[in-house]
Amino acid sequence: MKRNSSNTIIIEAERERVWAALTDTDELNRWETTDAHLDLRAGGSFLYEYAYGPSRPGTFMVVDPPRRLIQDNLVFNDNDSYHYLNTIDLEELDGGRTSVTVLIEGYGPGIAEQWLRESMDLGWATDLKVLKAYVEDGEDIRPIVWQGLRMGLRYVSADVVEEGRRGIHVLAVVAGAPAEAAGLRPGDVVTSLDEREFDDFRGFRSLLGAYKPGDGVVFGVLRDSAAHQIPLTFGSAV
Repeated sequence: MKRNSSNTIIIEAERERVWAALTDTDELNRWETTDAHLDLRAGGSFLYEYAYGPSRPGTFMVVDPPRRLIQDNLVFNDNDSYHYLNTIDLEELDGGRTSVTVLIEGYGPGIAEQWLRESMDLGWATDLKVLKAYVEDGEDIRPIVWQGLRMGLRYVSADVVEEGRRGIHVLAVVAGAPAEAAGLRPGDVVTSLDEREFDDFRGFRSLLGAYKPGDGVVFGVLRDSAAHQIPLTFGSAV
């Protein structure tokens, strides 16, 4: 299993401006967090509180303004906890632009950590888009990119390839959620939404962006090598 993830974005702003957006608590609360607490020094602690996900506590390992932050993150998943290192590098580019790269390292080989890696990878990719919109245009696009769709599925990219198709492997279905009502089961491999195929975790999440709570969708599912069409109505997670 891949043991790291990396995302990069180019922002049309000077490096010092991007650094401020990443490290000033008042600014963070305008685009990323609801309540940020940062002791911005090597060995200092941090706590990020979010409207759309669990809190992220940890310790700063390196603080090198305006170039690099390295964070030791404590991540909780069910009854387990994990440590991952985030390295955030800011590189000056021509024309007053800044390249921002986030590398996350330290994932183990288990399925739980595959789920964490894919979830955190998507989270950082999305947060970088939110950061870009905030720094360049002063916009908070969180309500747009973090839609409150409720399915009640826990899933990872599927390892299997059947009939040339890939998809997501369902790990768990939440009791009482739309996925359970639709009849989805752990072990299902979802290969399409409304006949649109996708390859992996990110591809699935990208297609979900076209839907809103109350919309219906038909999941293309492989179950015990047999193809099924399973309709589902999205709930609201807000």
